[in-house]
Amino acid sequence: MRSYLPSLSRQRLAHIEVGIRLASSVADLGELQIRPLNDNEDWRNNWKQHFTLLRVGHNLVIKPSWIDYEAQPDDVLVELDPGLAFGTGYHPTTYSCLEALEEKVRPGSTVLDVGTGSGILTVAAAKLGAGHVTAVDIDGHAVRAAQRNFRRTGISHLVNAQSGSVPGAATRGYSYDIAVANISARGIRMVAPAIPDLLAVGGVFIASGIIVDQHDEAVSAINDVGLVIGEIRQKEDWITILSGHK
Repeated sequence: MRSYLPSLSRQRLAHIEVGIRLASSVADLGELQIRPLNDNEDWRNNWKQHFTLLRVGHNLVIKPSWIDYEAQPDDVLVELDPGLAFGTGYHPTTYSCLEALEEKVRPGSTVLDVGTGSGILTVAAAKLGAGHVTAVDIDGHAVRAAQRNFRRTGISHLVNAQSGSVPGAATRGYSYDIAVANISARGIRMVAPAIPDLLAVGGVFIASGIIVDQHDEAVSAINDVGLVIGEIRQKEDWITILSGHK
């Protein structure tokens, strides 16, 4: 992982150092490396070089907004600018959620995206044919970044994007064919109690952002609210769980 900081951002650097030490207790991250940038380095845009065109599943194509690409006839094109929010398709959990959405979304489906981040899953659901998507995130910056992506991709009329979580005002009155939450095992435990009442009969809950070591916590959270687990998928060290009503 790479980050760029102004030379006087000592407090931010200290936070990064503490975070790396904490994360190193559960994963081997190696040593933090710091180097000054040359005056001619464009650090504001250098991060973009790490994102290229990404194909997911059968037809999904994730395209960063700054890359030129002419879509092929069968492509379902998802264009986005991640901004300051998470969600590019490169992370195993986002990739797995995109695969699951391609399998499950049908024309006119209603979709709930909990922890929308950059909005990539919402954009994908709309491009795959969803008739309505509710996108919520507790981070207001993420919601604003997502809304820009919704406008850029021409799907704003299909999306209700709000700050918050579930249950909440954004979901009141809706029943969803698909609910997707790419957050964390702890996050799944927090939102799971609201999902059964929001999920339509025959609907599917896609729970992701779950590291393998927290598999049991996520499974227990889903079982505890009465949902039945139909499938557990693993990609690298991450788990995605598909469940629904009995």
